[in-house]
Amino acid sequence: MKKRSLGFTFAIVLVFALIFQSVGLANSLFHKTEGEPFEPGTFHIGTLPAEPDPNKPVLVFVQGLTNNSTTWYQGNNMYDLARQEGFETAFVELHDSGGTPKSYWDNGAILADQLEQISDYFNGKKLVVVGYSKGGVDAQVALIHEGKHHLVSDVVTIGSPHWGSELADLANSSSLGWLAALIGQNSEGTQSLQTGVMNYFRSITDSRWEVQQNRYYTIAGNRAGPLFSNYWFGGGFIPGASDGVVSVASAHLPYGEMLRIGNWNHGEVHRGSNALPLFKDRISTTKPMEMAAFDNFYNKTGASALDILVRGGSQNGLAEETFYVESDVKKLSINWMSATELTSVEVVRPGNNEKKVYDVVGIQDTEYFNGAWHHYIEIEHPKKGEWTIRTHTDEKSAYAMLVKFDSELNKRLSFVEDGNKNNWRFNTDFEAGNSKGNTPFKLFYDIDFVPGKGNANKQIGHKMRNFRQNQNHENNLVTIPNRGEGAYNITVNIEGVTPTGDKFQRTVIKSVYIDDQGNAY
Repeated sequence: MKKRSLGFTFAIVLVFALIFQSVGLANSLFHKTEGEPFEPGTFHIGTLPAEPDPNKPVLVFVQGLTNNSTTWYQGNNMYDLARQEGFETAFVELHDSGGTPKSYWDNGAILADQLEQISDYFNGKKLVVVGYSKGGVDAQVALIHEGKHHLVSDVVTIGSPHWGSELADLANSSSLGWLAALIGQNSEGTQSLQTGVMNYFRSITDSRWEVQQNRYYTIAGNRAGPLFSNYWFGGGFIPGASDGVVSVASAHLPYGEMLRIGNWNHGEVHRGSNALPLFKDRISTTKPMEMAAFDNFYNKTGASALDILVRGGSQNGLAEETFYVESDVKKLSINWMSATELTSVEVVRPGNNEKKVYDVVGIQDTEYFNGAWHHYIEIEHPKKGEWTIRTHTDEKSAYAMLVKFDSELNKRLSFVEDGNKNNWRFNTDFEAGNSKGNTPFKLFYDIDFVPGKGNANKQIGHKMRNFRQNQNHENNLVTIPNRGEGAYNITVNIEGVTPTGDKFQRTVIKSVYIDDQGNAY
């Protein structure tokens, strides 16, 4: 008992030491700080470069989800390189800095006020906003919806989820509800980045005249690695090329110039040596003289890849999940996410109760599942049949199991919108059931609804309502019940039988936003 108390005391002392170290570092790095370090609303004026260039704009750096200003100068040479290039700089602290991520409406309102103060400090010299990840969306709210576009000449967004992130959809799904709640990541910030919510945001943003008052440049990464990292997990869940958090498609803006799609993951894409050379000679202190031209890019929602199974729940001691593997699966990639770091995972294969205990090394997430632990296992050429996974914790915890199937069957399954985003249909290129008399496909789906008024009250609703539709749907159709304006997160679990009689299971997660007119995005 004494040993545990000493360990706990040491941990508390260490945490406070790190906090004070960060605060001291922030105070020593800047010319001036307005506000308390890492408090929402605070901003820092960077140390002036040795030879400030009067013809260069002031760079205002905006952090992303769960970040604070240190993302630009700890483990990142952006600040140093910007000063060497003669740029004056400023760094902001938004709600994420205080530990409670908020939506872009809330962050954008704070940023709008900060931009006014920074502009006054530099005597009206034009600003360039450099937004990393969600910070790029926060910037658009400040400039377009809060009307601060006149203070800014250019906007650079780096790895920004302009059309949302599938990881935000996953974080807000019913399967991960227990885990997200326990680690505190079912935040308004994550809710606001669901793909359906962001598609709605684009519909009320991109047609506004304020969009044309600034030049927009975008940068994206397409490296979802290294192996068994957070970014590797994200890249396996996000369809298409991505940086492990944001897809390349989502990093585009229809009126923005994509400067580069580079071989970077989400943690690398905003590093100074990667990003600054791409935009430092493109930005200026002048406003655009002509209207920006659209590049005809449009982020269409295509068929969802059906290669994932998702389960989750609370845990206090033993947690067990079973699932089916069809024949001819080349590889299983298993990610057991937990609020608790584990050292082993037990896997029971089909047949004679064949057990194997895998030693695992936990990798802690720093993005949408900040604080959760990933535990990875890969199994080549798995047997067909029923598999079981077990883990054990000594304290109250929560988990999510994600299984990815490398299987030819994936190409024969699809989940597409049926007429509009209110209706979604599961399709196969083979008949349901088979000659052995097996049942047709079964669809079980849960819908989590978060009421919200979009731009009217500038927030995502706080209260979540659940609609469970656990039914056998003969027509394979999922219809979203209209309960009013807000975000609908749909988790669909599919069970079926292949033409050769093997049971298979898959999960599809979608988010849809329905506005006050009943239009779905």
